[in-house]
Amino acid sequence: MHAKLEPLGDRAFMARFDHEDLARRWAEEVRNRALPGVIDVVLAYRSTAVLADPAACDLDALAEALTGLDPDDAPTGEGVRHEIPVLYDGPDLADAAERLGMTPAEVVARHSERDYRVFAVGFLPGFPYAGYLPEELCGLPRLDAPRTSVPAGSVAIAGRQTGIYPFPSPGGWRLLGRTPLRIADPDAGRFPIRAGDSIRFQPIDRDEFEARTDEPL
Repeated sequence: MHAKLEPLGDRAFMARFDHEDLARRWAEEVRNRALPGVIDVVLAYRSTAVLADPAACDLDALAEALTGLDPDDAPTGEGVRHEIPVLYDGPDLADAAERLGMTPAEVVARHSERDYRVFAVGFLPGFPYAGYLPEELCGLPRLDAPRTSVPAGSVAIAGRQTGIYPFPSPGGWRLLGRTPLRIADPDAGRFPIRAGDSIRFQPIDRDEFEARTDEPL
């Protein structure tokens, strides 16, 4: 299946696919090809944007090359796997468990039992939108009244997805816990979690949380 390519402004293209894995594999193939003029490849769910420098390539030739790439033929690279320690003491854990008809311990066990694909990074620099949640945890809406401040490192769920707040921020997702790690460092330009990577949450106790506070990912 080839990409459905369309212009994105005068120096970029948007490729759309039928599901997330095809978009991920195609994005990785574009990166691996190092095509002349390509300056960035931005993966998000079922689409990938390719940004180009018109002074460094022929855009028509680039479009032809991109259209010819078939994600079905691309290697099935898995990206980087990040293990995220989490102290599951979030203010919404008990309420989320009650709404889901589970105990808090069952919610923790389900949330930490699988790897999650990072489909996109956004909202805040370094905020990973990851999924999909186990069926038992799906369906919780965002809070009716978003918090005006969510602490950095908060691990949250909403709908079918889970995420991590890299910095203090307003937010409406339900908070299950927090990681002691700094998952992004904007001053150093360091954003280690990228779309296409995977995340696995590891439950920890309070002692480990305090021992690893502010440790970089």
